[in-house]
Amino acid sequence: MNASLWLRRCGMATAVAAACWVGVRSSAAQPVGARQYTEIAGSGQTLYRIAVAPVVRSGAGVDADALALQQVLARDLTLIGLFKVLSTRGFLADLSAEGTGLDPQRWADVGAQAVVKARVSRGAGGLQVEWYLYDLGRGATPVLLRRDAGPNARRLAHRFGDAIVTYFTREPGIFLTRLAFAAGSARRGLSQIYVSDYDGYGVQLVSRTGQQNLLPAWGPGGGLIYTSLLWNNPDLFLIRGPGARAQRISRQPGLNTGGAWSPDGQRIAVTLSKDGNAELYVIDPSGHILRRLTYDPAIDTSPTWSPDGTRIAFVSDRGGSPQVYVMSSAGGAARRLTFAGSYNQEPDWCPRRETPLVAFTGRDERGAYDIFTVNVMNGEVARLTQGQGSNKSPAWAPNGRLLAFSSSRGGLWLMTADGLNQQQVFRGEARTPAWSR
Repeated sequence: MNASLWLRRCGMATAVAAACWVGVRSSAAQPVGARQYTEIAGSGQTLYRIAVAPVVRSGAGVDADALALQQVLARDLTLIGLFKVLSTRGFLADLSAEGTGLDPQRWADVGAQAVVKARVSRGAGGLQVEWYLYDLGRGATPVLLRRDAGPNARRLAHRFGDAIVTYFTREPGIFLTRLAFAAGSARRGLSQIYVSDYDGYGVQLVSRTGQQNLLPAWGPGGGLIYTSLLWNNPDLFLIRGPGARAQRISRQPGLNTGGAWSPDGQRIAVTLSKDGNAELYVIDPSGHILRRLTYDPAIDTSPTWSPDGTRIAFVSDRGGSPQVYVMSSAGGAARRLTFAGSYNQEPDWCPRRETPLVAFTGRDERGAYDIFTVNVMNGEVARLTQGQGSNKSPAWAPNGRLLAFSSSRGGLWLMTADGLNQQQVFRGEARTPAWSR
């Protein structure tokens, strides 16, 4: 398959595996008193009602930072799909009198089940923040207290948001993760790779190799692989970390595309056409071929790993149209997963081991593209988007609770795993998002 044919078929895109580099010092968020939790699930039940109070200012020059702390945290808690963040217009409490404490009844009167308070000041190390989480079912003593410091209000808010999610779910948060995506006109040969915070903030250009760069996928240590036509062939490039120079790691004749990192970060599944047909291979991070996985005259592409690394889902037209299949990551026979629809592509395997779902893009009888999931165990299919424009390229969050996707409504969107709480996070042109670990 030549490069121009590949470009026409590049909708059969990539899968996601990733890691996220984080820094800036902080003290660990600790539950106060006995280790007890109010567990919530979200989506399938009534959302947990939480109030994020205006941040108390201590000293001069922190007004903008105080507002950012409140707004970013409220946005995080909205996007995660577990909470209903109450409007500040309805607060009845005397905020100036309460400070960082609270009168539980005044907050219960507006329907709050939990309240977040904070105090910010500026010191030698930047911002100094004291965070308090009150679970009203447990009284007027904070159940979570964190003292944090750093120069960036957004990161401080994200970190406490993660602590809140962990308190209520016993799972790591995802507010410090990142998205990678392609943007620009592929038809005009102007496609670049960008990264942003998970909520679409802080967009940065990271590809500097030619004008046609596509299909990003995260690797260990913040590394990023993508396909580029810099040398007039679809080659696989790797950026090993923030600010690093891109290196060409796979340059076999023909396709080197759809790269997906294994969960252990030691292997990359990729589509190669060096022998004349698009087949799946496993390579190491230097580009050395470890094994060939498929031997079929059809087009096999878009690999995505299971959370334990033992299986790979992929797209093949061996049945007459693009459909999602699954096979052992060591090779062997493939089993077809999707049967409904004539054009299913872009699979991404949910990283939650207990949730055997593969999200994918499907085209319905009217020609509209939407996001679906298929249960790997029983083949049950669920439709997550419908009647909301064209929606493509699902990418799971590392906690398996959210999906990022591109939409003809504009830019990148997030939604919960059951298709609810759809929220736009990036308004610019973007496609094939990949979510960091």
